[in-house]
Amino acid sequence: MFSILTILGAICIIWWLAILSISLIGHFEIMNNFNSIKRKPENVKLDAEGLVMDDDLLLEGVTILRPIKGIDPDLEKCLESCLLQNYPSNKFQVIFCVEDPNDPSIPIVLKLLKKHQGTKDCQLLIESANFGPNPKVNNLAKGYKAAKFDIIWVLDSNVWVNPGTLVRSVISLRQSLDNGKKTTDRPVKLVHHVPIAVNEPGSNATMGAKLDEMFLLTSHAKFYVFFNKASIDSCVNGKSNLYRRSSLDECVNKISQGQLSVTSQDNSSDAREFIGPGEGLRFFSRYIGEDNMIGIGLWRLGGRQGMTGDVAVQPMNNNKGADDSSVNLYQLSVSDYVKRRVRWLRVRKYMVLAATLVEPTTESIVIGLMGCSGLCQIVLNSFDFFWWLFALHECVWCYIDFSQFTAVVNFANVDELAFKSNNDSSQNQIGLNKHIQFWSEWLPIWLLRELLALPIWIIAMCGGTIDWRNKPFKINSDLSAVPL
Repeated sequence: MFSILTILGAICIIWWLAILSISLIGHFEIMNNFNSIKRKPENVKLDAEGLVMDDDLLLEGVTILRPIKGIDPDLEKCLESCLLQNYPSNKFQVIFCVEDPNDPSIPIVLKLLKKHQGTKDCQLLIESANFGPNPKVNNLAKGYKAAKFDIIWVLDSNVWVNPGTLVRSVISLRQSLDNGKKTTDRPVKLVHHVPIAVNEPGSNATMGAKLDEMFLLTSHAKFYVFFNKASIDSCVNGKSNLYRRSSLDECVNKISQGQLSVTSQDNSSDAREFIGPGEGLRFFSRYIGEDNMIGIGLWRLGGRQGMTGDVAVQPMNNNKGADDSSVNLYQLSVSDYVKRRVRWLRVRKYMVLAATLVEPTTESIVIGLMGCSGLCQIVLNSFDFFWWLFALHECVWCYIDFSQFTAVVNFANVDELAFKSNNDSSQNQIGLNKHIQFWSEWLPIWLLRELLALPIWIIAMCGGTIDWRNKPFKINSDLSAVPL
């Protein structure tokens, strides 16, 4: 008869192998498909200057929405990166959305509008609204309604993207591709890009900013990519999402008719005022995590998410005056980093409870302790080599994270669809290629992030209030947010 310790040891080994497999699948997906050469679509034709040729059968119109509030690091470069997309200029428009007519970002936007006047279809919309507690949706709603194309690309103001991102995204949406491969289970209804943060050389990054960068480039990236590939359920971060407005409006229309829901307690009457053309986005202003809820809605409409091998790069220069939801992100202390991670873990706790509960076991230390305990209990029948096994586990995990970190940073600044003869494209580059010393710089930050993972999770699980944009909120059972 098996003892309880034997059963627990077997469970630990099985779960350890499962997490290792998930981690490695996500890692190799990144290493193989985020390489710049492999991101070039085979059916895209370029002219003599390297510009994508207009092909009505391949490409269609896109409206790019950029919600802006305050001054972010490298804001001008980030905003201009969408204007410099290698895409037929008559087939995309850019709408910059601002709420406050006194917002300090407006002069930067006006400078870009003047620079690209006559060559790009771009405009600035200034209008405040209050459809719900989510300020991003309130800001975006006017641009969503004014969009002249069905495909919408919501791109946060503080992220930079490569010139070929739009081409790859539209092809992925139209042909149902995920990292260049045809999906067979569901059609792609939302294309998203892996969010990363990068401390540029000479930015004097704080430890909190370095921890944020480490988290996004290692643990978050590989698990985010894996769950997209596995397509078990919706898994979307809102930094850079592309989908059809008609699909989202259809989703809200079905919610209003009681034919579809994004939560177990959706009230169809709540959606009825948002079912007109161009109104669908407003419904999601009730949620803090509108990106996840939109992804769930399109998933339950019968679609899935797809990637393109692209990343949404958030520069993290240590600029004074940078604006974020609650603190100056680019001068983050370790305490600020912990608070940010706690906030979003609490949001996820309400949205995907099961996944949040097991999250500590996806981190190297906890799963390493579990796996090594199981191996010593079941396989070796002795704990004499426990710490040797644990050290080996950590070394392998660390090497995987380091190789992935380096590869993503190196790939992110290179694009086969970058202009060959346009100087604006090269001048708009973000300084990503860093030369770091593994033992003296990278390793201590990696170790600190791993050590903080479990305490952050415990703090998040022990509370329910969410501090968001300097205001406390609670999450209702229907996942809507209510200010306290």
